Amino acid sequence: MKKIVVTGGSGRLGQFVIRELLAHRYQVLSLDKVPPREKLCTSWLADLRQSGNLFEALQNSYGIVHLGAYQAPNLASDAETLGNNVTSTYNVVRAAADLGVKKVVIASSTAAFGFIYAKHLWPPDYLPLDESHPSTPQDSYGLSKVIGEQIADSTVTVHKEMTISSLRFPGVNFDLSYESFRERWRNPQTRASGFWTYIDARDAAMTCRLALEAKFRGHEVFIASAANNCMTQPTLELVKKYLPRGVKIKKVSGTHWSCVDSAKAWRILGFKPNHVWQDYLKERET
Repeated sequence: MKKIVVTGGSGRLGQFVIRELLAHRYQVLSLDKVPPREKLCTSWLADLRQSGNLFEALQNSYGIVHLGAYQAPNLASDAETLGNNVTSTYNVVRAAADLGVKKVVIASSTAAFGFIYAKHLWPPDYLPLDESHPSTPQDSYGLSKVIGEQIADSTVTVHKEMTISSLRFPGVNFDLSYESFRERWRNPQTRASGFWTYIDARDAAMTCRLALEAKFRGHEVFIASAANNCMTQPTLELVKKYLPRGVKIKKVSGTHWSCVDSAKAWRILGFKPNHVWQDYLKERET
């Protein structure tokens, strides 16, 4: 059984990731600043800003899934959000590199593009967004994700045997009944800055496992999202009504296409979402 360390294992996504890994016969060690509500595996209390905890936890580990971070801006001061997220990511990647850990998976975010928490929304260069689109975040959270990806880029130039995956998730849906989506349908404007994208928590957890199992070298950024938008309206209708003018639309298929492109994750990781709202709700706006 390969040992995997999960940081932020007490969090909502952390619990899904741990269950996914255990179901696929991995040995899991959870690290978090707070104890888990449900103890699924061995759990240590650890501050990721202190690298000693990581060096101890990563002994004899095959991989690490790094989820431990502030999950949005305004949960703490901007300086605290940036400092915590960047320092934690640096310590995780550096400890893994020094100890010869083969696989590192980092939870990045589509907030790295800069649109989700922008004070004033501007038109993207094109839709659907892919990994090549410019990333110009104006907030501390999105900036911390971009810097985390740059840390990974820097590390693999020296540690060429490593595999580091930065997973740009859109908003993760933890409502497995999807009933909360009915409220989204009433006001599409509230989801415009995120371009109506989402991923089911179970699919996000699966993506973390697939990244651990993927066969490539170096650092790669992957977008992983549901294939369709979270609304009942066609995507082009939403774009024309709620986004600034001047958005170029690349070649797409269907009517409810996602505004982020997961093709790279499909190709390299074998990612294919198994849970979408259409399987749980009827298309009605009440």
